Amino acid sequence: MGTIESFERKSSIMVVDDEPTVCRSVEKILNRKGHQVVKALCVSEALDSLEGGATYDLIIADLMMPQVGGIELLKIVRERWPKTPVLIITGYASIASAVEATKFGAVGYLPKPFTPDELEQAVDRFLASQPTGTSKSQGLPESGAIDVDLPFDAGEVAQATSPRYVESLTRSDVAVAAHKPLPVADYCIKGNRTCKRMLKQGVCQQAECPQIVAERKKAARAGNVVPLVADPIDVDMPFSYSEVASITGEAYVNALGRSDLPIAGFWGSERSTAKAPRVLVVDDEAVVVNSIRKTLARRAYSVEEAFSGEEAMSRISSEKYDLVLLDMRLPDANGLDLIAGMKQQKPNLRVVVVTGYASIDTAVEAVQRGANDYMAKPFTPDELYATTSRALKQAVA
Repeated sequence: MGTIESFERKSSIMVVDDEPTVCRSVEKILNRKGHQVVKALCVSEALDSLEGGATYDLIIADLMMPQVGGIELLKIVRERWPKTPVLIITGYASIASAVEATKFGAVGYLPKPFTPDELEQAVDRFLASQPTGTSKSQGLPESGAIDVDLPFDAGEVAQATSPRYVESLTRSDVAVAAHKPLPVADYCIKGNRTCKRMLKQGVCQQAECPQIVAERKKAARAGNVVPLVADPIDVDMPFSYSEVASITGEAYVNALGRSDLPIAGFWGSERSTAKAPRVLVVDDEAVVVNSIRKTLARRAYSVEEAFSGEEAMSRISSEKYDLVLLDMRLPDANGLDLIAGMKQQKPNLRVVVVTGYASIDTAVEAVQRGANDYMAKPFTPDELYATTSRALKQAVA
C-alpha cells in the first residue's frame, strides 16, 4: 500500500536566486518530481511575473541578493499575494535570520548547500500540508469513493466522509466498526476525572480544574510551613530570592545590592515607578533563573519562576504575565509543546524560547508554533535585555 510520503503533488514553483547555477540546479531537481519550475534571477523579475498574473504554488527565494533580498520579497508577497507561500534558502544560515524569516511568514528555511533529497523533502513537506485544491495535485476520485489502496490525507477523507470515520481507520485504511466509547457525562478532561460540575452544567469554564487547585492548596498546608519571624535576614546568609520576596516583597528583593542590603534610594524609586513588566522564567536550572532575575531586576522588571511545565501552566492560568522566557527542555515537558497551551489561555502573552541546544530547525519550529522570539544559551545581560525588550515592544505595537 502507498504512503503519504509517496503521494507526489505536481505544482508550479518559482525559484528566485541571483546565481544561475542555483536556479538551474533547483529546476533540474524539481523537474524530476514532475513540478513546473520558473526561474527569476532577481526580485524585480519575480515581481514582474506575479504582477503579470502568474500564480505559483510555491516561491523558493534566496535570502541575500543584490539590491533586494529574500526577506524583502517575502514581505511584499505576504502583503500583495498572501496566499502564495515562500520558502527561504540561503548560504548564510543563522538562527537570527531563520527566526526573522519565519516571523514574516516563510513556510520553510533551507541552508545551502543542500542535497537534492533535502530540497525535495522541504517542498514535499510543505505541499503535503496543503488542502486539496490549492495546488495542481492528485486528489480523491471524482466519484468520492475512497480506494483502500489509495494514499490519502486525513483532512481530505474527513471532508468526503466524517472526522469520526477517519478516527476509526486502521493502518490498512479499513474502518473498524466499533468505536471507543464516548466519555461519560460527568467526565472532565481538564481534571482527568469525574466532576459534579460537568454533570450539572455540561461544561467547566474554569481555567484549571477546581479539584486539582483545592488538592494542591491542601498539600501545601500539610507540608512544612516556615513560620514568619521578626528576625532580620542575615546579610551573610545565602538565600533564595523567592523566599526573601515572600517575606519582604518583590521591591525589596529587586533593590538588594551585592552585600544583600537594600539600596534605599533604588528601593524607594522602584516602588513609585509605573507598573513593571511581569516576566515568568520557566527553567529547571535555579542558576539560570537567578541569573535572569538579577539581570532583569536592574531594568525594573518583576520576575517570577516556574521549574516545570506543570507549574508554568498553573501560574499562567491564575496570574497575568507580560512575557514568558521558556526553556525548551523541562523535566516534565518539551517547552515547544507548551506554547500552544500558553497562547490558548492568554492570547496576548509573549513567549521567548530560551535553550542551550539551539539550532536553526528548532528556532523555525518554535516560531511556527507561536513563539515570539528565540534565544540561545549562554547569553549576555545585553542580549537578554535586547530580546525581552524587543518582545515587549512587539506586544505594545
